[in-house]
Parts: sequence; C-alpha cells; structure tokens
Amino acid sequence: MRLRLVLPARITGFVLLIASFAYAGPTAWPISLLSSDSDVIYTGQDQTEADMPEETDRTQAPSMDPNDDRNNTSLEAEYADFLADYIRPSDGINFLAYGEVSQEDWQKLKAYISHLETTGIAGLNRDEQMAFWINLYNAKTIDVILEAYPVKSVKNIGLFGRGPWDKKNMTVTGFGAMSLNNVEHDTLRVNWQDPRIHYAVNCASYGCPNLKATPWTADTLEADLEAAAAAFINHQRGVRVEDGKVIASKIFTWYIGDFGGSKASTLAHLRQYADGELKTALESASTIHKYEYDWALNAPPSGKTPAAKGS
Repeated sequence: MRLRLVLPARITGFVLLIASFAYAGPTAWPISLLSSDSDVIYTGQDQTEADMPEETDRTQAPSMDPNDDRNNTSLEAEYADFLADYIRPSDGINFLAYGEVSQEDWQKLKAYISHLETTGIAGLNRDEQMAFWINLYNAKTIDVILEAYPVKSVKNIGLFGRGPWDKKNMTVTGFGAMSLNNVEHDTLRVNWQDPRIHYAVNCASYGCPNLKATPWTADTLEADLEAAAAAFINHQRGVRVEDGKVIASKIFTWYIGDFGGSKASTLAHLRQYADGELKTALESASTIHKYEYDWALNAPPSGKTPAAKGS
C-alpha cells in the first residue's frame, strides 16, 4: 500500500516560501559545507544567549548613497578607525565588539564597502589588488555579522546552517555580483595561489586567523602576510603539540592542496613559521594527528575584560 502525505495549504506555502530564499549553488571549496556543529572544539569560554551583550538597535539598516562624495582617503581612514575602535585583542585573538558598533559607524563601514565595490581594481598593481580583495572580504563579513547580530556563530546566518558565504551580496565593478566565496576561492586563491591568504581573510570565528587590526595595504603586504602566518601558527588554535601529537586547525586539511597537498608538506610549512618550543616539537613530528576548528563568533567572551583597543 502506498501512503501519500498531504500537507495543509499553509505549511505547503511556508515550505515553498523558504525554498524561494535559497542561496545560489555552492562554489568550489565552500568552507560552510566542510564542517558541522560538532567541529566546535576550542571554545575558550562558552557563550550563551544570555551572555551576549545588548546590541545597538539594527532593525533598520542605514541607507547608503553609492555616490558618497567623500574622497578615498577619508573612507579608508574611517575603516581604519572602525577597526581601531572595535577590535579587542586578548590572549592572542583579535575579537570584535559587534554589540558596541554604533549606527553611525556601521554606516561608515557600509560606505567603505560601497566605495570598494564601485571603484573596483582598475589601475591597481598586483599587491594593491590583493589588499583590495582582502579588505573587501573582511569588511563585508563584519557587515554580514552586524546585519544578523546577535548571533552565536557565522554558520547560523542563512538557511539550513550553510552560512552567508554563497550569497551574492556584493556587486564589484568589472566583476558583477559576487559572494564571499567568490572573493576568497575564485579570486584570491585562484589568482595568487599563496597559502598565506588563509591567514588574511577572516570569517568572524574563534578558529579563524585574526582579523587584522588595521586595513591591508600594498606597502606592507608581504610583511603583514608573514606576521599573520606566524601569529596563527604559534597560537594554540592554529597548531599545538600534546603528548608528542600534533593538533592543527582544520584549515590545514580543508585546504591541504594550498599547503603542498600532504601532511608532510603542511608540516614543512608550519615549521617555517613556528617559534620556540613549538618549532622544536615540530622538527621531530612525522604527521598531523588531529584537526580542530571553533565556529563560535569572534566577539569578546563574556566575563572577560577587553584588552586595550586597536593593537
């Protein structure tokens, strides 16, 4: 006997409505599909809904004029001020105080993103282009979090726990509609093929390499990429050794091809940036035993006094 499930009209309509808001199909290497909620390992301090700070009322997103007449230097300076005002470094992690962001500063962030979208990369040299894409990715990720805040994880944004990475929420001159995945995987990783890109883009999670406390610039690009790599690898959320066993971030298995394609080549990359006891431990390591990642939002943990701003 064949049974047929008949849904009430209201439920059927609701299901169709939800389906109509589905994001575009995933691009190559969507980080949102590479892990599940069980990946939350290194949590620092637990956050609950009750722990989360009261947020500024954001029921109405600020309206933006894409023809803002402020010059480029002013907009870039305002983005630098935004980072300096709201980044809270603590225990080797640059947290961002999303709940403290004012409407005025959020509007300035949106103006900076609009400026990047409308100007594009025409006339920029290769280093300037890389800095452009990294700044666009990081600024837009902050904007996406602010749109959804309060939220416990970036993975909670969007339908079915897929995160925001595939949504076409930017329109860049010369490129058209783009998603965060388009920027990271189809632009930065494809065109530069530099594993240090993973230390520059920030996905608003504890487990991610730090959100840089100042905007990326071509003048200091190489030094900043080296510093970002060293900072992440020498932090316990990047790599650590326990009882002789190497435990590394899942970044090094999700994107193992970017690190030479094997555990041996990944270890060689890690040794290049490791310091002190970690470097000594990695010298005798022959494999990576375990990978971890924490998807908790990179907001300051509750009960912890924020460190000085901007460093």
